[in-house]
Amino acid sequence: MKVSCAATAITLAVAWHPAHAAQDDDLNLEDLTKTEVSSVSRRNQSLSNVPAAAFVITAEDIRRSGALALPDVLRMVPGIQVAQIDSGRYAVSARGFNGRFANKLQVLIDGRSVYHPFFSGTVWEYDPIPLEDIERIEVIRGAGAAMWGVNAVNGVINIISRHSRTQAGGMVAGAIGSNGLGQLYTRVGGSLDADTTWKLSAQGRHAEPSRQLANDSYSEDDLSNGVVDFRFDRSLSGGSDFRVWANAGSSSVGDLYPIAPNLANLQTLTSVPITQKVASQTVGARYRWLSEQGVESSLQTSVGSTSIELKNVFEVTNTQFDLDYQGRYSFGSHDLLWGATHRLVSDEVWSRYVISVAKPAFTQHTTGVFLHDNWTLVDDRLQLGLGARWDQTNLGGNTFSPSATLMWTPTRSDTLWAKYAKAPRMPSRGEQDVSIYVGYQPPTASIPFPVVLNAQPGNQPLYKETMEGFELGYRSQLTQQLSFDATVFQYRYSDIVTSSLGGNGAIAIGGGFFLPVQNLDRTNGGNGWLSGAELSVDWLLAPTLRVQLSYAFTHVNMDDSANPIAQGQGLKEERSTARHYGSLRSQWNISSSQQFDAWIRGSSGIDRTLSPYTTTIRVPGYVTLDLRYAYKLNKDIELALTGRNLIGPRRTEYVTDYVPATPVIIEPSLLLSARWKF
Repeated sequence: MKVSCAATAITLAVAWHPAHAAQDDDLNLEDLTKTEVSSVSRRNQSLSNVPAAAFVITAEDIRRSGALALPDVLRMVPGIQVAQIDSGRYAVSARGFNGRFANKLQVLIDGRSVYHPFFSGTVWEYDPIPLEDIERIEVIRGAGAAMWGVNAVNGVINIISRHSRTQAGGMVAGAIGSNGLGQLYTRVGGSLDADTTWKLSAQGRHAEPSRQLANDSYSEDDLSNGVVDFRFDRSLSGGSDFRVWANAGSSSVGDLYPIAPNLANLQTLTSVPITQKVASQTVGARYRWLSEQGVESSLQTSVGSTSIELKNVFEVTNTQFDLDYQGRYSFGSHDLLWGATHRLVSDEVWSRYVISVAKPAFTQHTTGVFLHDNWTLVDDRLQLGLGARWDQTNLGGNTFSPSATLMWTPTRSDTLWAKYAKAPRMPSRGEQDVSIYVGYQPPTASIPFPVVLNAQPGNQPLYKETMEGFELGYRSQLTQQLSFDATVFQYRYSDIVTSSLGGNGAIAIGGGFFLPVQNLDRTNGGNGWLSGAELSVDWLLAPTLRVQLSYAFTHVNMDDSANPIAQGQGLKEERSTARHYGSLRSQWNISSSQQFDAWIRGSSGIDRTLSPYTTTIRVPGYVTLDLRYAYKLNKDIELALTGRNLIGPRRTEYVTDYVPATPVIIEPSLLLSARWKF
């Protein structure tokens, strides 16, 4: 209680005493609204003039958040749902359907997808890029499949890395804190000539195990991450440029999986320690040029390999090749964009115990083409955007993704827009070919023996899920000090992958004992609605004090089903989506050498329904506070003290169900960090 009162007092002081700030450190809201984004339509546009629910996280926002992990940075975006599972794992989604393996959000680095093709989700415990190397993060809520292909269903996150010319010289940044938190980043960069620059960076991150929710003893979720990143940029004649990059990293995080039968007590399972290791290497290049006819073109290619291992249980390795071309040409009132992409993924899988895979090796080919026209109907007033994309894959067939937007700008400071879109999600390789024991039904009065639940492919191949719906948005620069952004949306989802009761079997547990198995066959049996509203306000209360408010309301309403398993899974989706999420951040430049940041955020509670959809665990809502104070010794050295999760009781934010894991407690933490440029 004392910590809560003190934190509240400090926050109020931040809000009402900006008078001592220096004028040299004034914040500029107009510059922020002019920030260019490229993820909406694959071309640079002003943030204040895009027909989409867009939000930009700047490098300054990242630094002042005090976060060490990328998902914690994304908490400031309205409509993005972030829940920490343990010291390294996160559940991240846009507009509902969150989960450990959320698969309706496309995540990119400089336009290159980083989701794992085996389960079509993002491995958030792995650091794909150091936070210090990020220029900005563009977050587009809503369908983006017409531009970015399948899986860009509920949103697109595009991480834009810093150009090497902005990273000349050297830098060391480190952090150490409570709960065993630690991070070290180092970078060196330079130039070969006026047109050629390079940089090399490396980062390591560590976290000690968390405490278990059930008994307050330590879990096994200790985290160790490392990543190395190289970038080379060269400007060529005629406005063209060339870039080469290479990236390699690894991650190790433990867990306790309750998967071993407890013969002494058939009501429970024995938890087994499991270590998950991830390793990835990527090399790529991009060339951009302008033809004599005025056609802007870009060609990007990359090749990489990734491995994920659950020690002694499961391992998948894949090699991935990506090729992306896009062209742009403007004529008359039309701004035409077109392109083609191709991805080839070859994987090999080994598994035992709770996981089995029908095909130990598979090569997936995905090819797509897209076309988009931004048509100015009335100069500076009315624009119509029409686009479509076609994708073909040997895993799921063909998809077609149309999109249409209408944007009206009655004044230079007001923008109203409407959007229709249809987006597919292709079932992943894991959904098509993997069988996994996902639940355990203890003995009951009606069923006097324990039953193991096995999720497996059905008799018929899975086909695409489909989302179709509308958005309406309004964005306004009300004054030079105040901007406002609001969006409402409604989507219809069809053919969501769910399960139905299959046949029965048995599993040997040793000593001549067997447990009955109830198979759950995957089918395209889920349908439902998603609706919601999002709001963000950016306000300069004073020249040196900026406040950002965001709020999101999300409602999932799945159709009733005669299939009891699909009915249970539908209820799970409804109850596990937080209805309300809010965030209030303040950035105060006290003086030319001092900064103070306060961040209050909260979420309503959820119910996690576990297999076989009869057991429910309540995850309460929460309100918490982060504080950060930074002091610059000079222009090159900065020290900062950050406190995270300072108010509210110790909590758990998420309970995973598909892969059994031990719920842990999210605790308050203090972090001392330093940055030195040289």
